[in-house]
Amino acid sequence: MSDILSQDEVDALLTAVSSGNVAVGAGGGMSELASIPEPSVPIEGTVLHASTKQVGLYDFRRPDRVSKDQIRTLENLHEGFARLLSTTLSSMFRNLVEIDLISVDQLTYQEVIMSISSPSCIYIFQMEPLESSALIEINPSLVFTMLDRMFGGQGRSIETNRELTDIEKSVLNKIMERILMDLKEVWENIGIFSPKIEGYETSPLFVQIAPPGETIVLISLEVKMRNGSGLMSLCFPFVLLESIIDKLSGESWISSQKTTTQETRRLIEKELSHTPMTLRCQVGETKMNVRDFLQLNIGDVLVLDKLATSDLTVFVEDRPEFLAKPGVVGRNKSIQITSIIEREVGDV
Repeated sequence: MSDILSQDEVDALLTAVSSGNVAVGAGGGMSELASIPEPSVPIEGTVLHASTKQVGLYDFRRPDRVSKDQIRTLENLHEGFARLLSTTLSSMFRNLVEIDLISVDQLTYQEVIMSISSPSCIYIFQMEPLESSALIEINPSLVFTMLDRMFGGQGRSIETNRELTDIEKSVLNKIMERILMDLKEVWENIGIFSPKIEGYETSPLFVQIAPPGETIVLISLEVKMRNGSGLMSLCFPFVLLESIIDKLSGESWISSQKTTTQETRRLIEKELSHTPMTLRCQVGETKMNVRDFLQLNIGDVLVLDKLATSDLTVFVEDRPEFLAKPGVVGRNKSIQITSIIEREVGDV
């Protein structure tokens, strides 16, 4: 007997299945005649039966080109980037900056562009020797918060929708160079790359780093400062990641991931060395009630708890660190460190 059914036989078989005279087996073939449960929802004559299987949606027009394992590697990579950049910007702004990784998604380039407001702050950069370009987009409110801090303000955002001036853009370029330096440091877990700014745009419609349907890996970070916050996004086209995609697998990532290296420690020490600290010298202290305080006048003498020959206490950020002798250097008052205040192990 031929294995190929005629059209009449196919029609007869489909009619039997629809009428319930033939049951479908677990392997997808026809089994013995069986009773079929009552249809749960009739749709235009087609019978649907309840199933315990979970069915997920899949868009065949836009298949995922980066696996879940590779997405997890990118998450781990940029969580490290967020931590390193937090330290860098905190030192740069002389203010606490917290950066959290929000998500790593796959979108089309058209979807990414449509999600960016205009005007915005968009930097196109290269990851030499990789081909193609990537981009970093910073929310304008966050940009103005950063710029206000860099210009000596409190880091307050302004409610405005304007483009940056030439001076503001020059300062933002310096910030972006530091961001790319940290990106280079973190990506050394994958390979040696040299990020370089290629251009700056305010309108997403003028940025063309990939075709509209090209897959983009979108990395979203939330940057929080004392008086403002905003999002920063990194966009990597798949064509840029394609040559290193194998290195983003779990096994390759674990084997290449580095612990804190000498270079990392050097960079952290360099950043911390520029952090300003407040030192003050305390001659002594005394106690008095409010009545005596209100009666103080010019010329009154206060008796302190130390002798004139006693060492003074030197505080670093309100923490006692040294003992010192007072003196004079030229026309300026000075102190000479005589000893370090010892602490027990574990004392903060």
